[in-house]
Amino acid sequence: MFYNWAEKQKYAKEKSLIFWWQSKKDPRPNIGDYVAYDLVNRIIAMKGRKITDKLNHDNKLVSVGSVLHFANTNDTIWGTGLNKKMDDKVNRFDKLDVRAVRGPLTRDYLMKRGIEVPQIYGDPAILLPYFYPKSLMQTSDANAYIVINHMNDDMSHYDDYKDALVTPMQYPGSFIESIVNSKRVISSSLHGVIIAEAYGIPAVFFDSGSGESMFKYEDYFQGTGRRDIPKVTSVKEGLTIDIPTPPDFTPIARKLYQAFPFDLWGV
Repeated sequence: MFYNWAEKQKYAKEKSLIFWWQSKKDPRPNIGDYVAYDLVNRIIAMKGRKITDKLNHDNKLVSVGSVLHFANTNDTIWGTGLNKKMDDKVNRFDKLDVRAVRGPLTRDYLMKRGIEVPQIYGDPAILLPYFYPKSLMQTSDANAYIVINHMNDDMSHYDDYKDALVTPMQYPGSFIESIVNSKRVISSSLHGVIIAEAYGIPAVFFDSGSGESMFKYEDYFQGTGRRDIPKVTSVKEGLTIDIPTPPDFTPIARKLYQAFPFDLWGV
């Protein structure tokens, strides 16, 4: 994964300042986790800052993903969600600097622990279209559909759909390119759904039995003002149902961007 000692040191330093989950067994990035690094890096670069320019090195920013349990007391939260499949005892923080959360379910959890949380919702991945423009990535021919698996899926679900299968274990550019060049997304990965919807591509959640809690899906959808989750139990069903057009996320995206903790970098 690392080419030299300096690169390894840079990685370790950045990871102490902004959190993103990375498998210790698989060096490939998981899109729903790697975005926490890629997106934050791009946002602060717009202000002429690097991750290592963060003023306080004693705490970290926790953002994209169901990674609230990685937060420590005094960490900053921006768009993070609770991972309901984790035992509650892993959430050991007493005080957090919360700027936004993924949805109202995460907010309710934190408020019950006595932590103040503004009513600012949204997964930060909905900001990706501002950094990876759809207009530059689209080609003239679009696939009828793509299927995105969850990293923990039983891959036998996809034996009949291998030509349409897109892995979430890749960097944002290639992943987004596959999405914007399709007319429909069937995804067991939450961020497959989120990123597709952010680009206006109809997406449906495939409940594949990956072991993930429905909490994070419900949290995300409620955070975008919706109660009903388009859901199927097979890829075949996902090809036949009518999928609602995603809502306009512009107001949510603007509010989420404005809540970004630029002050942690002195801007």
